[in-house]
Amino acid sequence: MTRQDSTGGAHDDRTPFADASPLFIVGAVRSGTTLTRDLLRRVPNFICPEETHFFRWSEPYRTPHSFQPHRNNQLLKKHRQMDGVTAEDFEQILHQSRNKAELQRHYITAFARAKGITAPYRWFDKTPQNVYGAPLIAQEMPEARFLNLVRNPLNVVASLILGRQVKIPDLHGACNYWIEAVQIMTTVADAYGDRVLTLRYEDLVADVPGAMAQILDHAGVAAPRGLYHASDAHKEQNLWRTGLTPEQAGVVRNRCGVLARRFGYDIADDLAQPDAAE
Repeated sequence: MTRQDSTGGAHDDRTPFADASPLFIVGAVRSGTTLTRDLLRRVPNFICPEETHFFRWSEPYRTPHSFQPHRNNQLLKKHRQMDGVTAEDFEQILHQSRNKAELQRHYITAFARAKGITAPYRWFDKTPQNVYGAPLIAQEMPEARFLNLVRNPLNVVASLILGRQVKIPDLHGACNYWIEAVQIMTTVADAYGDRVLTLRYEDLVADVPGAMAQILDHAGVAAPRGLYHASDAHKEQNLWRTGLTPEQAGVVRNRCGVLARRFGYDIADDLAQPDAAE
């Protein structure tokens, strides 16, 4: 049985339509967004699909080229399979949604339905590259909140150069992943104030229970006690010490150093430490 929701789309009566007050986890890739998603998934009835990328691209929605990345990207097709959203359902979602906010909410509803969820739920999205659409998210979804994760750029760039998950062989391209995300979210935070929580990855992994309490409070989501423990913490590996040459580390210092100091990172001091790459 189906009914019309507030945006004109139809969905199963047993699955509530996704609300308009989600949490968006954004930032540079390799900044702990996957770890944070997995930790948040421990919260009952707080759901998150695989990465969606709905706000990543700047093409205006429903213009001739706007559907192509969603239809043709093989990774996103795999994500939809993992979410249980069929190709037919997704095609219907593309056409019934008038804008990207409706696309996101229709997709979350389809995801919830695929998982058999019939009770009220809250939801969040973990797509770091959606940072490029953060201003649009803030405008189209006025009740949405953001978790902006920031990590030492030395480790972000080293991870991208090594390419264990995402490979960016160009050093300046890897730096720009970090720089652009930080610049965008600094502007968004200046404009939208308490809707943005900025959290350092290093602080998250040092105190998981404390960091998760802060995140859940920011999202307005209640959670049972005992979901997180001190044993969830781990030490930052500082991959850059073996993953970057001294010349590469110097480029990161020159490109990212000034911005990094705003978040308490002193790259010059990092490079001067005895264990630094030589």
